[in-house]
Amino acid sequence: MACADCVSGNIHTGTPVGEEVTLAGLSTYATGDASSNRIVIFGIDIFGWRFVNTRLLADEYAKRGFRVYIPDLFDGYELPQWTLNAAADHEPTFTTKALKMLMIFVFVPFVLRNSKSAQSTKIGGLLAHLRGAHPSAKIGFVGYCWGGRYALTMNPQFDATVAAHPSLVKFPAELEDIGNPVMFLLAANDHGYDGARGRETEKILKGKGLTEVEMHVYDGVNHGWTLRCNMEDPKQKAAREEAKERAIGWFEKYLVVESES
Repeated sequence: MACADCVSGNIHTGTPVGEEVTLAGLSTYATGDASSNRIVIFGIDIFGWRFVNTRLLADEYAKRGFRVYIPDLFDGYELPQWTLNAAADHEPTFTTKALKMLMIFVFVPFVLRNSKSAQSTKIGGLLAHLRGAHPSAKIGFVGYCWGGRYALTMNPQFDATVAAHPSLVKFPAELEDIGNPVMFLLAANDHGYDGARGRETEKILKGKGLTEVEMHVYDGVNHGWTLRCNMEDPKQKAAREEAKERAIGWFEKYLVVESES
């Protein structure tokens, strides 16, 4: 079953300003200057491409000159928003017990349907489409929670990647192919990829001679905070804003088109 933090958090307020398009056969949220040669693909968490928090964050990237795409990697079968906080540690009532049991029947099929190979094929297909349509573009990938894994496994195919609190990473095997710039945004205490694992990761990657690696570990936040933090909590909001700025800065540094440099 999904960990509580994977399906916990807050829904943010705001109105996304992008549009829905179809790219490489995938329903996709697109935002930002369509003529930009700096492109960022979002690897979504389990709440999918429609999740308002993710779209609002993509709009923030777009304001900095990126063309941003959030593809539907789940064929429309993301976890429904009623599951948000369903697995939290509430008082054990009949309703909360029923919700947790129902979560099993929702999450297990989700995992089986969205295998690593299926996800990689969809991301790779979109990337190939964008490379063909924009041959001079620099393309980055930022993955959140579920999508964070692919910021690592597919790092060689992108010009730069960012992994925010990645889930289900086979450590250390799925670090082996990393060779391009990569940034990690981690919670110090995280069931899947905590600060200690981050330090191990940095040692492994830099031991291979990689220098374009950054590791940022945040205290006082939970897995998933970059997308689903409580924006009314000053500490959580500050961590979210700092992580966002670091990720955007990473792409500003490495997604530099030659004519712009």
